[in-house]
Amino acid sequence: MTWDELGNLFHEDATFVNVIGSYLRGRDEIRQHHAAAHAGPFRESVLRAEVMDVRELAPGVIVAQVRTELAGDARAPGQTRRTVATFVIDRRAGLWRIAAAQDTNVVPPVG
Repeated sequence: MTWDELGNLFHEDATFVNVIGSYLRGRDEIRQHHAAAHAGPFRESVLRAEVMDVRELAPGVIVAQVRTELAGDARAPGQTRRTVATFVIDRRAGLWRIAAAQDTNVVPPVG
């Protein structure tokens, strides 16, 4: 997938909060942020995703939770980052795209 293809998954006014809390607003900012990260420490990374749950909240609005595993972070060799991402996906002018996304690191329970 190219960075333009990734960007096209999002509406022009989409928002994205990544695992470290960076708030990205707009398709271009989301695309640019991911392209820069994957040109740097994630350049050799592999992302696997599994849909956990999908529900239609209202006609034309879906919320989905996706489990991900990211291997190949140059800053953490041999480690795999696990996250759960939530996507709000809606249909505008006949096109389904992501309106908002939040990605959260999965960490071991305390205690």
